[in-house]
Amino acid sequence: MKPSFHPKTIILVLLISLVACTNQRKNSNRDIDFVKPYPHIINMEDGFKNASQILLSEIADSIKYIVLSRDKKVIIGSPWRLQMAGEEIYMISENIVMRFDFLGNFLNSFGSNGRGPEEYLNGSVYSITPANDKVLILRSMMQDYLLYKPNGDYIGKKDISYSRNLFDFVSLSDSTFLFTFWFHGAFMKGDILSGMSCTAGIFDQDGKPVKVIEHPLRNIKVSKEEVSRILSQPPNFTFFDNRVVLTPAGDTIYEINQNSIKLGFIINWGSLPHKQTIEDLYYRKPGSTDNSISFNKVYETTSKAYLHVSKMNDYIIFEYDKITGLSRSMKSDEKNDGLINDLDGGANFFPVWTNREGNIWISYNDANEFKEKQSDEFLSKSTSNHPEMKEKLRAMVKDLKTDDNPVLKIVYLKKFKGK
Repeated sequence: MKPSFHPKTIILVLLISLVACTNQRKNSNRDIDFVKPYPHIINMEDGFKNASQILLSEIADSIKYIVLSRDKKVIIGSPWRLQMAGEEIYMISENIVMRFDFLGNFLNSFGSNGRGPEEYLNGSVYSITPANDKVLILRSMMQDYLLYKPNGDYIGKKDISYSRNLFDFVSLSDSTFLFTFWFHGAFMKGDILSGMSCTAGIFDQDGKPVKVIEHPLRNIKVSKEEVSRILSQPPNFTFFDNRVVLTPAGDTIYEINQNSIKLGFIINWGSLPHKQTIEDLYYRKPGSTDNSISFNKVYETTSKAYLHVSKMNDYIIFEYDKITGLSRSMKSDEKNDGLINDLDGGANFFPVWTNREGNIWISYNDANEFKEKQSDEFLSKSTSNHPEMKEKLRAMVKDLKTDDNPVLKIVYLKKFKGK
């Protein structure tokens, strides 16, 4: 006999199933439903008092190692300005912009060094468009940038007006850029300082300002003698959620997209020694001992923010929780710097760059340094949550040659959806 069900029973079962599925979806995001609104106040003093072990597995799912180009004909020095676009990796090495796939295979380079139509000088910088369809190289000492297709085909050049103290740029859209600026009075002239209107800002495709962060020195009278002592470092930046997280000198970190500049984080130092006056922040003091605390970038995730802090001779990993507002810190081993890598038991990890979404972190070592950091002795003592990942790392280290090109270390952060 076939089983029979009353229609009301069927409807009740369907409703229960629907509610259960809805609750399951809600529960999957519950941990990050209550991220505090910007700006976040980071209490450094409380964080230093709250000493802890900070594990990579708390924010990351996996770590991957890529040897750049096994082809010995492709010589790669120290990577600079690592960027990711989809499944491709860009960098500057030997003053040339290069592109690689996610297996480390060299794909192509862009132009060459020089002053010709498709050439650029040392000190030039590049950016990838958000759509990953163009590579832009802002030429040092020139008032223009070169455009290339990702495969290396030359598109042309675009004239753009900018001041002589421009340091870096980021393509925020096809028609807007983030510019960052600097000034070094030891070899720059006073007229550059007097014309320096901002620390950073959003500029249109012709180089005209849209929204800027005014430089603190803009409205201060400076004598000719004082100009030589001024050192205004360019702001550092990373990416998160397709925004730029900008860290200029001082206590304020900004969140920037193509339309807006908003406060992201405000540093509350409490009684800790730190640079706070114009003199502290922008004037060199030869021969003086600096005992202040400093950091240069903020690495943001959906629920956390991380700083690499220098305090006298100590290096400290500092974590801020965007949900609870609490902070903690961990003294870092200079020989094994970074978050504790309990994923595969390899050397500790702290990023030097992110992808535009901010969910992938990147660092690197040269091949010889990588082998030394992941020695048999080190791996035999380290802790790993995934023994199979440690064995894969062992095999990779054994196969690696000391004269191989640099090794990229790529960490995939856990995926969250939050408010």
